[in-house]
Amino acid sequence: MKVKKYILTILAIFLSVIYLLPLIWMTLASFQSQKDILAGKWIPSKWSADNYRTILQRAKIGAWFANSLVSSSIGTAGIIVICTLAAYAVSRMNFPGRKFLYFLSLTGFMIPGQAIAIPLYLMIRKIGLVNNLFGIILPALPSSMAVFILSQFMKAIPSDYEEAARLDGAGELDIMFRIILPMSLPSIITVAVLHFTWIWNDFFWPLIVMTNEKMYTLPVGLVALAGSDVNIRYGPIMAANVLASLPVVVVYLFMQRYLTRGVVLSLR
Repeated sequence: MKVKKYILTILAIFLSVIYLLPLIWMTLASFQSQKDILAGKWIPSKWSADNYRTILQRAKIGAWFANSLVSSSIGTAGIIVICTLAAYAVSRMNFPGRKFLYFLSLTGFMIPGQAIAIPLYLMIRKIGLVNNLFGIILPALPSSMAVFILSQFMKAIPSDYEEAARLDGAGELDIMFRIILPMSLPSIITVAVLHFTWIWNDFFWPLIVMTNEKMYTLPVGLVALAGSDVNIRYGPIMAANVLASLPVVVVYLFMQRYLTRGVVLSLR
């Protein structure tokens, strides 16, 4: 058993190093000159924050950052509200057609976003949400993944708690808000972290919906920034990528414990 534990630990460390190497290089490169980056150096010859000053002064990264933060935060909050109610209904309530609705909600796994991009864009344009952050937020709200994770977690909660509450005269809303949702907090946090990261990093849909440079989100803005100069300056691009990665890294660091627990329990 100890040998197996050591092997798994070494394997985990090895995989972690492979995963972190690009992030470490990106961070170090953000403090390097163009000459050092092209020379393939890891450690800067001279540490400098010029790349950060350049990106903050010349690019619209503040507006892009704000757009990403607003769309990710509001979108995640909306997903939690809508999908929590849906997951509770299909996992804890009995009504005709419940299994069909649950199956229907999971069909979103089978349909790639690219397949519905054109009709979805036409709908968004018709209601006037092109170059509007709600054009990013609204299509993100119906999430099959969120319903699946939350419903699987809620199904695992013993019915004894629910039956005891009903004997005390609790109604459906009391049971949901005072018993099921507090006990489902790890899965709710898991859904929040995953979807915040997904909306924050999404490139395809914001690229379609946002045609005004001021309304770009960070992923779209960074690609536009990289292609705006014939002679690409890698230092400022690396600095911009570091700034774009910070919110996701912070969210994962603070929510890692809940995220791991929520995923493990939801997939049992």
